[in-house]
Amino acid sequence: MSKGIKTVVISASALAVLGIILAVILIFFPEKKEENSSDENVPTVSVTNKNRENVEAVSVKNQFGSFLFTRVEKTEDSKTEFYWTCGELLGAEQDENVVNAFIGGLAALSRQPLVEENAENLEKYGLEDPLSEVTVTFDDDTVTKLYFGIANPSDTAFYFRTDNRNVLTADKDNVSGVFKDIKDFVGLTLTESLSDTTVESVTINRKDLEETVEIRYMSDILSDEDFVSATSNTHRFISPFTAEVDESGSAVYNNLCALTMSRCVYLEQSEENMEKCGLNDPFTVVEFTLGTDRKKLLIGDEIKREVSEGLTEVTGYYAVLEDKPGIFELSKDQAVWATFKPEQLISKRPLSPYIYYVEQIEITTADGTFMFDIDDEKKEFFYKGEKIDTDRFRSYYQQLIGSYGEEYYSGDISGSPIFSMKFIYAEKYEEKYGCKENLVEFYKEDERKDIAVIDGKPIFKVNAIYAERLSENVIRLINGEDIINM
Repeated sequence: MSKGIKTVVISASALAVLGIILAVILIFFPEKKEENSSDENVPTVSVTNKNRENVEAVSVKNQFGSFLFTRVEKTEDSKTEFYWTCGELLGAEQDENVVNAFIGGLAALSRQPLVEENAENLEKYGLEDPLSEVTVTFDDDTVTKLYFGIANPSDTAFYFRTDNRNVLTADKDNVSGVFKDIKDFVGLTLTESLSDTTVESVTINRKDLEETVEIRYMSDILSDEDFVSATSNTHRFISPFTAEVDESGSAVYNNLCALTMSRCVYLEQSEENMEKCGLNDPFTVVEFTLGTDRKKLLIGDEIKREVSEGLTEVTGYYAVLEDKPGIFELSKDQAVWATFKPEQLISKRPLSPYIYYVEQIEITTADGTFMFDIDDEKKEFFYKGEKIDTDRFRSYYQQLIGSYGEEYYSGDISGSPIFSMKFIYAEKYEEKYGCKENLVEFYKEDERKDIAVIDGKPIFKVNAIYAERLSENVIRLINGEDIINM
């Protein structure tokens, strides 16, 4: 091998070794990253360094307009509380958490990182023509003016300055309120939470429904000793059916507690704004009672957003809660009243009245009609004036209210019922639920299925064994024989 070739080989080997050494250095001694704004070596400047309670007023001017928050003091039981109000909210309730965070963030601008001292080029920070101008007035008569620009490259902070040309940064979470529209400070939760109240009734009128939907709260077994429940369901349909609301349909009443909107669209419920949102003639009107307060929710046009060219999706609906200022967006997920199908919310066990709310039960089968009387006070049961066995009657009653809907049915029925039962209720039940009686009928569909009809409305397909066994057991009951299980 020539000397020249040896030299090339040795050089290549040396380079390979150096490459390995460099890789090891990079792995175990990585290049030191640029220090972030929280490093101790970065100069900081104290701007306000006060408490939220020291703020007398905050005025903001940004792309959305101008607004002013002023402090109000309230002393009660020798304790003084501070809060801030804004006339530009036009009477709409404010979100106290959002307002307090906004005020507190501006009051506590201490140790803010200094980006550039006496900057010649403010434009690159968005500070030559600031995006937001803020004036904070404190209770010691000091006034601080703040000018906010664009976000930093990592999008974690905003550049800002005071009256001089020193450029600082403030965390986005602390000062993002200076870029808000005044509508962003509006409180979006418009009703009490479920823990504070009960939805006593719900009435829904919707343009695509032929009948009004009315739902009523069932007995409160904890606070009313006169009323107990034979079901875990808490609400029942009064119209267009007389049937219990399944737990899976609880959003129809539960969503009215702590009713929360997505955003405030307009502060003013002007004729023009209401018309633009389809609220002068709303698609859905929901009237409901929380405790003793009657409220009305209006749901208007759909709100859509473009997901791709020529394709949109519904994100929510324009909504107004009467006697509450503002027009809001109610999210699609929350707005169950605009989309639900009443028949899909019926409990699979549609009727389960407590046995002692019933005065009479009329059973009709192919063998005839049988009338049973119930004595609520004595807790006794009678057929044609003769007392019958308590345990047997209770067992039969459990079968009467135990038929289970297997699938929804809204088609036609024909022929005559093969079995029917009529519940005739006590006066106190009628006063509580607005219902004097319910008639449940079973119509034969085929050998395996019957159609369950409540008060003339087809509801479910059920297993044919229910009607067969109920017809058989009513004869066994009046003959004093044991009830056969389903």
